[in-house]
Amino acid sequence: MARKPLALTLGISALALLWLTRAGAPIQVGEGSGPAAARSAPGTLVLDLRDDLDDGALAAFEERHGLKLELSAAASRDEALFRAEVADMAATARRLAGDADVEVVEPVVEMQALGYPDDPLWDAQWNMRQIGAPAGWSAGAGRGVTVAVLDTGITPVADLDGIAMAEGHAFVPGVESALDDHGHGTHVAGTIAQATHNGEGVAGVAPGVTLVPYKVLSAHGGGSSDRIAAAIDHAVDAGVDVINMSLGGPPSAVLTKAADAAAEAGVLVVAAAGNSGRRGLGSPADGKLVIAVGATGPKGDKAPYSTYGVGVEIAAPGGDTTVEGGGILQDTVDRDAGHAFKAFQGTSMATPHVSGALAVLLGMGVAPGAAVDVLFRTAVDVGGDGFDEIYGHGRIDLGAAVSAVVWRDRLPRFAAAALLATALGLLMGFGPGRRILMAGVAAWAAGGLFFLAWLPISPGGGLAWLAMDPMRWLGAWMGPGWTHSAWVAAAWVPLLVTFFFGLNRKLAPWVGGFALGCGVNLLSGGLDGTLAPLGGGGWAGPWLLGHAALCLMAAVAVGAALKMEYSA
Repeated sequence: MARKPLALTLGISALALLWLTRAGAPIQVGEGSGPAAARSAPGTLVLDLRDDLDDGALAAFEERHGLKLELSAAASRDEALFRAEVADMAATARRLAGDADVEVVEPVVEMQALGYPDDPLWDAQWNMRQIGAPAGWSAGAGRGVTVAVLDTGITPVADLDGIAMAEGHAFVPGVESALDDHGHGTHVAGTIAQATHNGEGVAGVAPGVTLVPYKVLSAHGGGSSDRIAAAIDHAVDAGVDVINMSLGGPPSAVLTKAADAAAEAGVLVVAAAGNSGRRGLGSPADGKLVIAVGATGPKGDKAPYSTYGVGVEIAAPGGDTTVEGGGILQDTVDRDAGHAFKAFQGTSMATPHVSGALAVLLGMGVAPGAAVDVLFRTAVDVGGDGFDEIYGHGRIDLGAAVSAVVWRDRLPRFAAAALLATALGLLMGFGPGRRILMAGVAAWAAGGLFFLAWLPISPGGGLAWLAMDPMRWLGAWMGPGWTHSAWVAAAWVPLLVTFFFGLNRKLAPWVGGFALGCGVNLLSGGLDGTLAPLGGGGWAGPWLLGHAALCLMAAVAVGAALKMEYSA
């Protein structure tokens, strides 16, 4: 056996494995604003009470303060979110603030959709080119990711045909359907997931996602802070991955608290910065853990209406309808024609670009925190001075983000697995054919056919599945949480495959390569934190490293058994 090729191969393998340990710098999220002030006038107060209050304690609370409590929404009982009509909001709020059962008390705050419709236009989607959306289609298009759209509802117009859509939920009084009676929500949903490569209409950022409509804004585009907060809580309980809120208004402690709680629960919460054109964010964009999105125009710089200030994290195309062809064009509802392609502008239109981009990265198997990190790190620094209050980390570049995941994650895993499989083949004395076969299977199992992400392939085609490594398949089918489950981020499947097929002479190179590739995949996830089983706690790393060792031992066992068979 040649020692120099083996030593060289092992040395290159070690360098590839060292590459896997690199981790990007953590990104800090901006500070928020304070709650709404109560006036000395009759009105509606929102009360966020302790979650553990039972019916008896609630009755005692009502009697103690002379209040008649009403649930903000049917789904808000577990969060103890109520509203009450009072004669003097300021005096009642001061009295309630001293009660230990009260977590937040404030006047109800009205929120509005943050985008403006214009006449229907048919023009090239400059916004999709500006963010490099085609790279996301080739990288899985967000398949398996669930995005909740809290807006005026979603109507399945013609160019949303074929897009997965879960049952909708209405949080507007007197409205039972989550269908869109305004047009704003359907337009926003189209930017996220408009049907793409279907021969008609326009494209979306992540057409592989499942949309969940939450109607929180009325036919006039308005909605109340407590009911939007109740919808957030419901979406978290439903297990969504991303919450898109293309809406906003004055600061609301209740709404900000719900948005931050959703983010703490692992949901990526994205909200519009606002359309005031001035400094100072409202809610829910002012949440400390909320990704607040500013807007850029067709030239890539700040849109004139975009709100800026502390808390803006990133910018995305929001359009400028004062420029011909400068709006964001999507298919939405139309009272006369049923649906039409309309150009809107606003930070409402910018926000779904970010939600869609994050969905693409989650669908690639990137953990939520890492997805935010890579989107921030690869953003285009429009201002030229690093992080600023106008663009945050910069204007999103999904193409660059996908490439960063490929270069930093997929390619090193692919190369490390191929080199380790080659080294194992040399140690076992395999011929060139078996070494190449085992190396190819190992590389695919570790990093997928990563180079397909740079090709113009259909979002729903079979090649998009081959671009992913098989350990991400269940996540792409069932949701990204499965990628990080202890059933998938483990050695169970490679060990079963090894047990049943490892002694088959013809299949042994395939089996050994598969086990080794899965081991490298788990090792990489344990070293850089891109896999998060067991809730991502302190046991996640040891779990992944231990199961990676089991996979590698399985590969060695297959190779040794095959060598012994040939030696016999």
